[in-house]
Amino acid sequence: MRIAGGTFRGRRLAVPSGARPTEGRVREALASIWGPRLEGAHLLDAFAGSGAMAIEALSRGARRATAVDRSAGAVGHLRAAGRAFDLGPRLVVVRLELPRRAARLVGPFDLVFADPPYDFAARRADAYRELLEALEPLLTAAGELVLETDDRQDLPARTSRLVRFDERVYGDCRLSFYRPTDAVADVRAVADADEGPGAEEGADGEDGGRRRTATS
Repeated sequence: MRIAGGTFRGRRLAVPSGARPTEGRVREALASIWGPRLEGAHLLDAFAGSGAMAIEALSRGARRATAVDRSAGAVGHLRAAGRAFDLGPRLVVVRLELPRRAARLVGPFDLVFADPPYDFAARRADAYRELLEALEPLLTAAGELVLETDDRQDLPARTSRLVRFDERVYGDCRLSFYRPTDAVADVRAVADADEGPGAEEGADGEDGGRRRTATS
């Protein structure tokens, strides 16, 4: 697997055994969507596995990335990747089980990317809501959380502090975008004032994904 853009563009990143890294096109699309938000950001890569999203973000100007995984093997791989890319303190590696131990993480984070195992919801019916509620206190007031799931997975439109404002579909993969409720209200107020057209259901985005209108 290779880093798609930034200062590490084209460099290979090893994938630990058993990891299911985010597809390159999806990772690149998300980096494109986040764009300038990555510059100087503190990113949380939850269920990090290979650490591809964390290192992609650092390659594109993020100030720091915290990569979290519960697997000792993945954590060892992440630390080795940090040394291989000479990231020093810019990459913080934490062995932790999510969502149960999320409160132990040191934030706040400007951006959060969470890619749980595809059988994550099989553990509990409300597993994704629990995850969102565990991560929401870690976001900055203007932060953004992106959850990667199978396209068939039902997700909450909102929690006590977060609201889903966008979705992008890439084949069988879906990215769901959440922001703090107040931040989304501010963005929608500006959009209403400008009378800008909204994104249509099924329209293709510039990033190559199928965009959905996310309702609250």
